[in-house]
Amino acid sequence: MASYHIRRYHDQDWEPVRELFSEGLLGNMPSEFWHLLKKPRIFLVLLGVPFALVLGSGSLVLCLLSLLGLLAGQWLSFRHCVIRYVDNSLHADLLDIQKSYLSGTGSSFWVAESEHQVVGIVGAHRAKRPIGRGNYLELQRLSVKSTYRGKGLARTLVQTVLQLARDQGYDGVVLETTNSNYPARRLYESLGFWKSHESGYYLNWWQGFLSLWCYQYDFSSQA
Repeated sequence: MASYHIRRYHDQDWEPVRELFSEGLLGNMPSEFWHLLKKPRIFLVLLGVPFALVLGSGSLVLCLLSLLGLLAGQWLSFRHCVIRYVDNSLHADLLDIQKSYLSGTGSSFWVAESEHQVVGIVGAHRAKRPIGRGNYLELQRLSVKSTYRGKGLARTLVQTVLQLARDQGYDGVVLETTNSNYPARRLYESLGFWKSHESGYYLNWWQGFLSLWCYQYDFSSQA
């Protein structure tokens, strides 16, 4: 495995950071999409409409065409939502990373560099929503280049955030991930994170919400 080192973000990292973030989300679309199709409402539509056409017309060809059309429509709609989310992110905190993560104390943004290229990223800032009476750091924008996954890089990036939280006197770290992102969930749980609750990202009226799992790490429980 090629060696890598983790360092603070520099201005020259701006473009590769944004590219890696975009590639990570767009690359995960197929697995997220197939998981979305298992939602009861969508699953019933995918089965119900073709079945109704078979009963009404008796044509298996029409049934198959309708199923393919529904799948294509679902995919294009989901793809549009993901691209919109990526674009919104690129015009929010990732537009000015220095201002969003490095302009004050208690927050930071790191890149993992290997062979003079950015292969991993992660950011952290103070959690915006209250977590009981605690003071928590929120992990953001974790992404690893596909060829470097499964080699411990994501774990090291998360541990970097945990170390900052300890050093800055936070009570712990919180984060969100989709419930279908099993590798990420296994990683967080292996490090001591626990699922605190669920939330959702609204896609559209047709597909509803993309389920998000909210994880929490408490230093007090790890002592």
